[in-house]
Amino acid sequence: MNRATNNTEAGFTLLEVLVALAVLAVGAVSLLTATQTHVSRISDIESRTVARWVADNRLAALRIGMPQPDVVDMLGRQWGVVVSRLETEDPDLQRVEIAVALSPDNRDLFKLTGFIDKADNGLQVPQ
Repeated sequence: MNRATNNTEAGFTLLEVLVALAVLAVGAVSLLTATQTHVSRISDIESRTVARWVADNRLAALRIGMPQPDVVDMLGRQWGVVVSRLETEDPDLQRVEIAVALSPDNRDLFKLTGFIDKADNGLQVPQ
């Protein structure tokens, strides 16, 4: 007594499926864009962190009197370093400004200001 009926209204129409796929595509593109932005920001943070390390190393080298090149290789990249020395009111104290960029024509990623005691003439490096 079961009677099979042919219901033509069951299921989704082609238009409904296309609309659902369009909504999913827009969501996927938005998710990919957000992921790309996040990766880019993490890369920028990494570059600024390494630039800070380069600046800290340069300041330490200046304090102990070690000569350093203008281009430093760290973590497989070339970092340009510009050091500016400024006199202070104290004749034995010198202000040092260190700017670090990823390449010479690139913007500075990090700037560090420090002071060097000129009366010490730098610490002696053990040999």
